[in-house]
Amino acid sequence: MPDDEADTEIEASEETEHEGERVMNRADGAAILREVAAGVEDGEIAIEGENGFTATIPDRFELEVEYEVAEGEAELEVELEWSVGDGASMSADG
Repeated sequence: MPDDEADTEIEASEETEHEGERVMNRADGAAILREVAAGVEDGEIAIEGENGFTATIPDRFELEVEYEVAEGEAELEVELEWSVGDGASMSADG
């Protein structure tokens, strides 16, 4: 858990993005997805690292799953979306 000084509440009018990407095997990828799923169930997802963040997940949200194959590559995206005005918050690790 990040210390309080590093936490910065994200206002509804602010835009922020945290993104990370790395190559891994199926077992490691599945472990990360299980951590994310547990965070959704618990109401908070905490991602550590250089681009880390903590996001509070509301009771209700929109879930989109997209699978695309183009130009010899496949992509599977899982996206959760909700209004920050619903009382959910996000803080950046810094």
